[in-house]
Amino acid sequence: MNANPIVVGVDDTPGTELALRWAADEARARHVAVRLVTAFRYDLTDARPPAFATVHSVDVLGVRQVAEQILANAVDTVTAAGAKAVGDAVDGAPVRVLVAESAKASVLVLGSRQLSAFGSAVLGSVSTAVAARSAAPTVVVRGPAGRPEEGAAVVVGIDGTEASETLLGYAFEHASRHKVSLRAVLCWHPDRLALMSWRAEPPPPARVDAWLAEALAGWREKYPDVAVHPEVIREHPTAGLVLASAAQHLLVVGKHGRHARAMLGSVSQGVLHHATCPVAVVPTNGA
Repeated sequence: MNANPIVVGVDDTPGTELALRWAADEARARHVAVRLVTAFRYDLTDARPPAFATVHSVDVLGVRQVAEQILANAVDTVTAAGAKAVGDAVDGAPVRVLVAESAKASVLVLGSRQLSAFGSAVLGSVSTAVAARSAAPTVVVRGPAGRPEEGAAVVVGIDGTEASETLLGYAFEHASRHKVSLRAVLCWHPDRLALMSWRAEPPPPARVDAWLAEALAGWREKYPDVAVHPEVIREHPTAGLVLASAAQHLLVVGKHGRHARAMLGSVSQGVLHHATCPVAVVPTNGA
């Protein structure tokens, strides 16, 4: 069992509440504590005032007090949900602070900012940048996790590359821990002629189904308690995964590259902006 805490980036936006509750639930399942971190900066400019100008002192104490009050409220939310929590206000740029925190986290948890006019959560630039560079799996809570009693599952998007093994490992472990089923989704390229109704939709090649069954075989043996549902769908990966993850417990996708220089791929970026359930972005090659 990884004893590292679950780290949550905390601010005063509406999405933080949902992220805190997700983190508390995950902390109880992992038997670890929650570390709440809020990053703040003083708004100082680099401009040099004239020698005769009066320079008002920055209310350093006030800025920190606001940050500490945000943390206190967050600690109350997490402890009320049954998990242990500690808070820390850190002076620094949010992306830099949270990426540094990810090095000692079992999971890094972030919230989405608010609801758009279309009813979906808006992903902030901080969440995007942190998810790309984080050394730990990063869960962006795009919406509430589906309930197991309502059939919600862990959805994992795999593509036939070596990274799929890492994603399957994370997804199976999470599904087993939370006692939910798993849907392993492989999105096959859509047939454009079929999309335009010029001909019937052909099934994916039989070798795709065979590869998926083979990829899942070892994980089924390791986690016999997890019900597995392999799915090959003819759809663009972003659209297919967003559709498959609606009302589900968690969507698992990957990101490549070492965390200090990593960039999210188009699929990961797409699901982070359009999924409506929590999304786990998992480093897949040493990040």
